[in-house]
Amino acid sequence: MIRLEKYLVQCGVGSRKVIKTLVNEGYVKINDETIYNYGLMVYPDKDKITFRDKPLKYKELKYYVMYKKAGYITAMKSELNKPVIAELLPEYIDKNSIFPVGRLDRDTEGLIIFTNDGEFNRLLTRPEDKIEKTYYAELIKDISTTDILNLEKGVTFKDEIDYCPGKVHLINSRAILLTITEGKYHQVKRMLRCVNNKVIYLKRVKFGKLSLDNMIPGEIKEIQKEDIID
Repeated sequence: MIRLEKYLVQCGVGSRKVIKTLVNEGYVKINDETIYNYGLMVYPDKDKITFRDKPLKYKELKYYVMYKKAGYITAMKSELNKPVIAELLPEYIDKNSIFPVGRLDRDTEGLIIFTNDGEFNRLLTRPEDKIEKTYYAELIKDISTTDILNLEKGVTFKDEIDYCPGKVHLINSRAILLTITEGKYHQVKRMLRCVNNKVIYLKRVKFGKLSLDNMIPGEIKEIQKEDIID
């Protein structure tokens, strides 16, 4: 016996947040009856459970890392006819069963994780779990010692959005490594704007324990959960 929500996660339907919406919208049936309670207890070996009228099967949990190219939207489908990262996935990967963890801006390169493990996705993206992500950023002008200290203390964007302290490693006067534990919209770019600078090139080089190493743009490889966090 298992919660319907958890079973759907294990079948790769999506994250817990997505699943709650799908159940509420009536896409899930148990024994041919539409179910709206994602907390219901089910018996996968006895109950007939369907999603969009198709039987569900438990899927082995998979984890992949990709070196995302610039110019691609972090999405599996696009309604705007713009390139999406799903187009970079090889044919042997079932694009309907995995999803990206978090997102990178269209013009941002670097490490992005794919999985069908909704619970693990939730763990990696919750701010309270403080999973570190490191970005290499090239800047339009020199960054000062004061600017670095401000980034390491935390900054506020337009008096509205607070960003937690980051860790800064200075590469040269116009290039830094910035490590953060949040994943807010345009966060790295906005943090640099808070110190009157601008990012002209951005690449995520590390996520948890995982780094790009010698990967090339567009490359994808299968990994283990333990490669990302302990």
